[in-house]
Amino acid sequence: MLKNSTLLLFLSLGLLSCKKSETRDCDDAISLYSNSSFPIGVAIESYDMLDGTRNKEIIDRQFNSFTPENIFKPNSLHPEENTFNWPEADQMLDYALSQNKRFHGHTLLWHNQLPLWMENFQGNSAEWEAMLKTHIQTICHHFKGKVKAWDVLNEAFNEDGSLRNSIWKQHIGASYIEKAFVFAHEADPEAILFYNDFNLALNDKKRDAVVSLIRNLKQRNIPIHGIGLQMHISIYYPSNVVIASAMKEFYQLGLKVHLSELDISLNPRGLDIELTDKLLQKQAQKMYSVSLLYQQIPKAYQYGITFWGHSDVHSWIPSFFGREDYPLLFDANYKAKPMYCKFLESL
Repeated sequence: MLKNSTLLLFLSLGLLSCKKSETRDCDDAISLYSNSSFPIGVAIESYDMLDGTRNKEIIDRQFNSFTPENIFKPNSLHPEENTFNWPEADQMLDYALSQNKRFHGHTLLWHNQLPLWMENFQGNSAEWEAMLKTHIQTICHHFKGKVKAWDVLNEAFNEDGSLRNSIWKQHIGASYIEKAFVFAHEADPEAILFYNDFNLALNDKKRDAVVSLIRNLKQRNIPIHGIGLQMHISIYYPSNVVIASAMKEFYQLGLKVHLSELDISLNPRGLDIELTDKLLQKQAQKMYSVSLLYQQIPKAYQYGITFWGHSDVHSWIPSFFGREDYPLLFDANYKAKPMYCKFLESL
């Protein structure tokens, strides 16, 4: 619908604003993914797979796509220059595949959560490039045929649209980005390769820079197939119009669109808050709107929606920002919230 008509976009947004029905308690024994035409994912840690826990019960029932929250990041997977730490990652992947879940690799390259040996690596640009190639290709070869998609690169841009001065840029130059995608593709030509970043819906300068980069890569036949829109959003912003516009801009580049790390903050300003039904209803309606907007992009570009955790008790937001917040589908007691109910209603 959005592909051919801006008018239809705004008409649909108008309809979304009208459909604010009351959220009722709903049965969380129902599976989200079994009601969805696209994959419904969640970020997981090893403790989520422990038998007999509410975590495992929820992730098994509700989601059909798993993203490793931390253990596939460089400091966990490649702790020493000549040592790769496979057992925990293999166990998580094997568990996902045994449950017939899709597994999304996150992330081959980032400026954070790097092992010390990598941060302190000594060498010229050619040696840094060789190190980068070994890191990416060893991982992709190990998981070839099992991990069907990778976040090749995570958060390479600053908020002003400039390229982040990471160790990769410092020692290899801006070409490290295209090299990373080429290396991953060489190691596993069947894998779907993503660039993943935050605030791409909220910040037009940053989004313009990423769009420009991807357009340039595609024009030169560098293998990039998808965009991860992290979607750490709030009940206040970004607007539905902006979210729809961002998704459209990326799928029109021919990219699969992954809402890759979705959570919806109730308290982005870090104030003292009272967790009221009104706030929970706003959160639920935002989730409903985002889901409907996502369903309006062409089916071929719908890679799926992934939540960055399932329960408020495990959200990264309170500890990272030092604030009270409740951004996920289930509360700290693992009870489905209005956000869950409205999302289920939208599917």
